[in-house]
Amino acid sequence: MDQEVKHATVFDSDQQQLGNVYAKALLGFGQETQAVDSLIDELDGVVDAVESTPQLKMALESPRISVGEKDRLVQKLFGGKVSQDLVNFLKIVGAKNRFDCLVAIRSAAHCIHDEMAGRVQATLTTAHQVDDSVRQNLESKLSAVFGKQVGLTAKVDNKIIGGMVVRIGDTVYDGSVVNQLSRVRVKAVKR
Repeated sequence: MDQEVKHATVFDSDQQQLGNVYAKALLGFGQETQAVDSLIDELDGVVDAVESTPQLKMALESPRISVGEKDRLVQKLFGGKVSQDLVNFLKIVGAKNRFDCLVAIRSAAHCIHDEMAGRVQATLTTAHQVDDSVRQNLESKLSAVFGKQVGLTAKVDNKIIGGMVVRIGDTVYDGSVVNQLSRVRVKAVKR
């Protein structure tokens, strides 16, 4: 019997689109109740709990488990630990059999919330650890360039040899030694 196995991909457009729809609904409700920040924090905790417990994740995503049973499970696990508003939201997600989109919902909620607040997240990749002063200096320069508050997360990847790679959204600014050597090689081959 052939079974289709679905593997998580870096870019799953269906989940991303659904994540955006559900995140907008959650944040819209959060704006009405003036509880956006707390809803996002609670959502982070719920997603972390679900992702770290494979049996729970399988149960919530399973089409074989009834919506009523999922509601009872959500209420039992998260009722009293998070706001009733988030519990109700999770029950809606379960009623539509969209628990497989929970990570995408969280990701979209953070992006939309940052956009609403005039913030943007960036990742700085270097070959060696950078000090906080360098990171803060780059953060302020990027904030000036983009006209938004930039939150910079630093990562270390010794494969880039030296220099830095900055990723903001879908845009990558690659000033790594590996990239520079690659460009020199391409020019040499063309000559």
